[in-house]
Amino acid sequence: KRDNHIPIGGPLHWGHSKGTGFTHVNEALNLPHNCIFIAVPKTGSNSIRSQLRQKGKPMVPGPHLNICQIRDLIYPAFLRASLGKNRSFPSTLPLTDQVLREAADRTFTAAFKFACVRNPWARAVSLYARREGILLQEHIPFETFVEHHLFASDTCVYPTLHKTQSEWLCDPNGNLLMDYVFKLEDFDRAIRDIAEMTEGRLVLESVHENRNVTYQSDAYRDLYTGHTRTLISKHFEADIDRFKFTF
Repeated sequence: KRDNHIPIGGPLHWGHSKGTGFTHVNEALNLPHNCIFIAVPKTGSNSIRSQLRQKGKPMVPGPHLNICQIRDLIYPAFLRASLGKNRSFPSTLPLTDQVLREAADRTFTAAFKFACVRNPWARAVSLYARREGILLQEHIPFETFVEHHLFASDTCVYPTLHKTQSEWLCDPNGNLLMDYVFKLEDFDRAIRDIAEMTEGRLVLESVHENRNVTYQSDAYRDLYTGHTRTLISKHFEADIDRFKFTF
């Protein structure tokens, strides 16, 4: 008798993705570790992405998808992975749509969803001084950059229209969908918390990649005037209020 109950991880766990050309959904979703890491740009995300990135070809590439995009990708990934040639009569092998949708919902709910956020004032300096993507440091003064800095992925290699870091982590109504969000400066403590919260399933190392040595993390204040400090507080008020950032 056919068992239509798919375990967490869905059809991608039983090799049904063979022949589809992809090996995983997106690098944010790691089914073997049962976790979702939302990589907000310029928050030290490379350090974690390098440890969780799966080999092979993702169904949807892109390192900086938001939590709703990852949630909504699970069902079509399961659907695509479950499609195949007819190998039985009667046709009992194909999975019903309800089974696939329930498996996708269970997978998202059960996954440990986490992310890192960064002080908006420090993050603006990092975006301005970045060494990849759009390089602005040698072309415009910092004050001009801040005056035009309206989106949280400005200057990024993979730009989006997220206005704040919170938009990566919340649903359209502003409800936080993450299990754990930590600040960049608390990275070492966070990896201990993550190991404890996942009962040892997710053990990360304290590594730091893609650091920009142009500006030290504790020297970002030196670039600000009262005017530019106020502009950042207005543009990214939602992050400052939600995560209790101070200048």
